[in-house]
Amino acid sequence: MKKSVASILALALVLTLIPPVFANVTPLGSLVIVEEMLYGEVQVGSLLERIERIELDIYGKVQEGAVLMRIDRVLSFLQDSEGDGGLQLLLNLAEWGFSATLSGEKPMVERLDNLELVLYGTGQAGNISERAERLMLDVWGTTSLDVKQISLPAQTLVKVALSSTVNSGEAKVGDTILYRVVEDVMVDGRVVIPVGSSGLAKVSEVTAAARLGKDGRVVLDFGRITALDGTQIQLKVDERATERNRSLELAAGASMAGVILLGPVGLVSGYFIRGKDVQIDANTEFYVETTRAVPTLGFYFRPALNR
Repeated sequence: MKKSVASILALALVLTLIPPVFANVTPLGSLVIVEEMLYGEVQVGSLLERIERIELDIYGKVQEGAVLMRIDRVLSFLQDSEGDGGLQLLLNLAEWGFSATLSGEKPMVERLDNLELVLYGTGQAGNISERAERLMLDVWGTTSLDVKQISLPAQTLVKVALSSTVNSGEAKVGDTILYRVVEDVMVDGRVVIPVGSSGLAKVSEVTAAARLGKDGRVVLDFGRITALDGTQIQLKVDERATERNRSLELAAGASMAGVILLGPVGLVSGYFIRGKDVQIDANTEFYVETTRAVPTLGFYFRPALNR
């Protein structure tokens, strides 16, 4: 009996040492996440070979410790959602610092290469960690900006514009439209989603204008946009955004599914009366909103104090 109790206690201790990131993800699944973040695709080789390749790229040398801890260490370096941000944040800050845009949808290694090409004219020597810090120093003069953990409230308005025109007579289900943020999203004076951030909206439903005066309709799902620290923020058009869009005199309404509906659907007497196709022109500014409160980082663009 004592032996059984001791075994249970030992197992409980081991479980407490496993990082939270692995609570619902296998080590292999977590490694896949890391590889897709870094390289954009899953790598080949054994589990240990793949871990060592990542460690050499990031730190310049193979790390010690159990496999679980090593993968967790890499994830923390990339995201560091519990601290002041990791590699993802450094790349976002460096990129936004001299281009006022974010390409967070691209693999981190590709982004790092592109940033160095723009800033220096060629790729730089060193491991990923050293190269990212060098970029931050050259762009901002510091590797630590004034950052604070904050909560981005639900129903926070985000002003956006589409990069191309959407028309109910031409759009097809599955089409994607790039949109960009046109005003900084701020909490307590700190930037959370900077102007220039971009996301992809997807056409999830479309109806062309028809006879009997039936107007066209387009349904867009705005998906997620990346905050400055790398946090994914879910967006939709709901009551608050719809109210603001009405004040902008946009032909926009909303559904509870988190999409924007362009144009009403109704009937006008007379079979030969054709309805109108509806559209939002490229660069027309309107509002979407956050679906829920999200913990994230807020920034003042100045060096951190006492560092």
